[in-house]
Amino acid sequence: MQNKWGVPICYNKKLNLETHFQMKRTKKLFWLGLPILIIFVMWLKWDNWFYNPPEPHYTSSTTPDRILLSWSGDPLNSRDVTWQGDTLTQTGSLQITSKSAPGDTIRYTSPSKIIKTSGGASSFFRVGMKNLKEGETYLYRVANGSRWSDWYNFKIANHTDSAYSFIFIGDVQDSINGVSGKLFHRAYESQPNAAFIMFIGDMIERPHDAYWGEWFKAGGTLFRTIPVIATPGNHEYHKGLIQELDERWMAHFSFPQNGPPNFLGRVCYWDYQNTRYISMDSNGIQSIPSAFEQRKWLKSVLENTHQRWIVLMMHHPIYSTSRGRDYFYLRALFKPLIDQYNVDLVLVGHDHAYGRAAHIQNSKFKDKQGAVYVGTHASPKWYDTGFSDKMDKLATNTEMYQLLDVSNDSIRFRAYTADSTYFDGFTIHKDAAGNRRVTENAPKNSSEFLKPTKYFLRKNSKGDLEKYEQQMKDWERSKN
Repeated sequence: MQNKWGVPICYNKKLNLETHFQMKRTKKLFWLGLPILIIFVMWLKWDNWFYNPPEPHYTSSTTPDRILLSWSGDPLNSRDVTWQGDTLTQTGSLQITSKSAPGDTIRYTSPSKIIKTSGGASSFFRVGMKNLKEGETYLYRVANGSRWSDWYNFKIANHTDSAYSFIFIGDVQDSINGVSGKLFHRAYESQPNAAFIMFIGDMIERPHDAYWGEWFKAGGTLFRTIPVIATPGNHEYHKGLIQELDERWMAHFSFPQNGPPNFLGRVCYWDYQNTRYISMDSNGIQSIPSAFEQRKWLKSVLENTHQRWIVLMMHHPIYSTSRGRDYFYLRALFKPLIDQYNVDLVLVGHDHAYGRAAHIQNSKFKDKQGAVYVGTHASPKWYDTGFSDKMDKLATNTEMYQLLDVSNDSIRFRAYTADSTYFDGFTIHKDAAGNRRVTENAPKNSSEFLKPTKYFLRKNSKGDLEKYEQQMKDWERSKN
């Protein structure tokens, strides 16, 4: 056989057979090696992905413990209280009276819900107080049987009070006998009239009674007098191929039951004055059906939102601040809805570093101001920042707390380091037509908050450190 130039073509059958068998051997080695690779990776990541340390033994208090104030109904006429006790108590009680009529006392009762874990068992109680009056201050106490707590107070706002403030705290993940309580109370001292405290997940290191106790100890009387709203993080989940939310989450938090069927009590929304707060369970997205169940619900909620402001909260970030992290699937799921329905503020955690992005383009309305994205944390665990160009402010090597002031025309945001140093600030303005603009009021970025963490210095080479420092200088130069 000849080609078109008359040169004989010679097929080397032996060479073709060798190539054929070589490809077969390569495929065989691939399929033999793939399971070995998977097993090796699982071995390396076993503790991170699958291992749940055994829960130490615990004994529940006979007196009311871990009292928490929240709401599942209208915040202008209701409050919910949950608390914990020993399993011998069959019935819990709550007494409430108003400051204006202290002699008039109403008593509620709650059956016990017993939750057993590998470390022990506890009873949990829940009472919803309805028909409360606007502007009134109330006092309440709770009991396990005949053992009563101290009296605590809370105040109901007036519907005419369109302006209000709240405290926003990221991942806590403190150790036993940790120091996060100081940060909580420092935030409260800066915002003593806060309408509520928002947590963004990972309030505990792992789903054990001792860590739940540490979080409640850090909150102290704040959790009994200021309502708490929260979204779950991965550390409230038990690890595994299919992760499960710790049952104590649902017992501690009495939240609206307005979410999708498989996520009741964790995916939900609260309406407070002129704002809708929407909680998504990002760690609960463990399959395609669970992802689209949450997305479908969010779309429906946003379509039917008529409040002046929309704040979306979830644990994992749409835009990551830490090195090597990118939750692209969350952007694919939720960013189009955030843009289409003009979400104003997206609050996240997980990355154990601070990051704020106020200039990410709205993909639906390119001439309009997009949402502002803020990720933060309050944990003694610090992760290294990734110097994303999308971030206007970045910080690591410090815990943070945030204070927000909401009015009909603006949301003012301020971020402080653990020692109350003012670190970041901006205001979202909105006119009568709903058009937004953002003004920034933040100090210049400082390398003091951008230096590599001790973990980075311990795990990386001198060359890696030089590369990090160059990235830090380049990012700092581009943002200041």
